[in-house]
Amino acid sequence: MRKTREFLLGPKGQDNYYHVVSRTAGRYILFGDDEKEAFRVLMLKQLKFSGLRALAWCFMGNHFHLLLEVPDKKEALRGWSREDYLNRLKMLKGEWSTKMVMAEVERCQEMGAESRLDEVAEGVKERLFDLSMFMKELKMKMTLAYNKKHGRDGTLWQGRFKSVLLEGTGEGDDGSDALRTVAAYIDLNPIRAGLAQVPEGYRWCSYAAAVAGNRAARQALTFAVTGRQRVAWRKVEAEYRCLLYVKGEEVEADVNLRRQGYGGQAVDGYNKGKGGFSQAEIAEVLEAGGCLPVSVALRCRVRYFSDGAVLGSQRFVDDFFEDRRDQFGKKRKDGGRRMRGAQWGKLRVLRDLRRDVIA
Repeated sequence: MRKTREFLLGPKGQDNYYHVVSRTAGRYILFGDDEKEAFRVLMLKQLKFSGLRALAWCFMGNHFHLLLEVPDKKEALRGWSREDYLNRLKMLKGEWSTKMVMAEVERCQEMGAESRLDEVAEGVKERLFDLSMFMKELKMKMTLAYNKKHGRDGTLWQGRFKSVLLEGTGEGDDGSDALRTVAAYIDLNPIRAGLAQVPEGYRWCSYAAAVAGNRAARQALTFAVTGRQRVAWRKVEAEYRCLLYVKGEEVEADVNLRRQGYGGQAVDGYNKGKGGFSQAEIAEVLEAGGCLPVSVALRCRVRYFSDGAVLGSQRFVDDFFEDRRDQFGKKRKDGGRRMRGAQWGKLRVLRDLRRDVIA
């Protein structure tokens, strides 16, 4: 299978959704509260400029997760004029490089240099509604800010970002299992790392922002859960919370777990709750052929969400496969592969991972 960024781009003519992950060089823990706040500000500004939306997000000490909605570029830019592109630069007017471009635009307008204005406008157009350009600029700006503060040089990130194409949902649908599952996985990052006892107790994730009353965070998570734009947060908060908090009855539904009698206990320095298991216990269940409930699996590292390539229903993954049939071997007949290790329901993945899918 051809491993290029273009291969994983979603279908044209519709909004697409991606889970993206990027880590620091050497995976060193470089980000404290100040750096995470700086990254949050940069992210929000870059989202506004680029036209993307973050449905869920989490900033950790050495990496970050984003669940991004990327509108179809052609449709989003329909009817835009040259002036619209040039005015878009004002969203980044505080940046030195943008100030230089805006100053050039003013000179060109005074001189009537129409061809140069067209070139600048085309450059802005290329930066809008584009996943790769968004990530490139966001990571570059964070690198510059971090290096300036800490007096260092060189790269901050470990290569390019990872991305997984997720099945989205249309207005009025019942929501996408892929979106709501990955959103919960992202918000549970601090729990997996032992940085918080509850997800709302970690300031640098989308769920904490929603609980704190952030309107944009609430609207984004509501859409990830329901597939609807105009739904009150209070109507979906309980449903989403059930994904984040392991329920006793969910754990007991798995006969392998019930027989072995695993219950709540202190793990990594805090009590994970009634359904919290140590890594050794989880490994024992998986080796015995058992499947974890999703609510338990989401508190582990799930490679499908970073290395699975495409995640969604059987039909969604199969459609992706058929659209790129020439990139696969002749023996492969369909795209969707069952996910191992947990009760994933109807979710399917393109890349059939066989080792360490849950850790």
